[in-house]
Amino acid sequence: MHLRKTVAGIILAGGTGSRFGGAMNKVYLPLRGMPVINYCINAMDAHMEIDEIVIVVKDGEQSLLDPGQLHKPCRIVTGGASRRQSVWNAINATGADYVVIQDGARPFLKAYYISDCLKALEDYPAAAIGVRSKDTVKLAYENQLVMRTTNRMNTWLVHTPQCFRREDLIRAHLAYDGPEPTDDCMMMEYSKMDVRLVSGDYTNIKITTRSDMKYAEHIVDEKEHI
Repeated sequence: MHLRKTVAGIILAGGTGSRFGGAMNKVYLPLRGMPVINYCINAMDAHMEIDEIVIVVKDGEQSLLDPGQLHKPCRIVTGGASRRQSVWNAINATGADYVVIQDGARPFLKAYYISDCLKALEDYPAAAIGVRSKDTVKLAYENQLVMRTTNRMNTWLVHTPQCFRREDLIRAHLAYDGPEPTDDCMMMEYSKMDVRLVSGDYTNIKITTRSDMKYAEHIVDEKEHI
């Protein structure tokens, strides 16, 4: 008998938000009447393939989180000093076969992002939502002189969710000794494990600056008028 793989949805809310500024972590700020992170929580809770939710919060900010009434089991985990440590704490707080990792500051989590990434895990150890770059992307030195230009046809902007076979992600974490990773796929790449890119869309923004919040409000308003 074939048993369905169990899935944990992990939401990261332990960042500093230094580029956004302000006294409060941006994921708890209201976006048209609901905290930014709650959009992610609700999307995870509504998805049929998610079995449990793990929310990683910054130490001292536990009281700011109010996930509301959920249908899925939910646990709160304290994050670490880095994204890598926060993810490590989360993946060790669940025994699920697969993990879906989502930035709490990326509120427009669509069901098909999760479904398509999980589908890819049937053939690959990792998958990530992304979009093809519309612009020419140049790599530059620290003095802002151009190093080289990437091939736009092969250049993607990578978002979350990012999905992993949990045991493979644990192995990648343990083996990694490179620079501080900005996403979890970097560690899989380091361990020579394939990462499948899955097409998302350009509304899957991350709220990093105050102008991003304005754009997010516009997206919510547009959805309400559809």
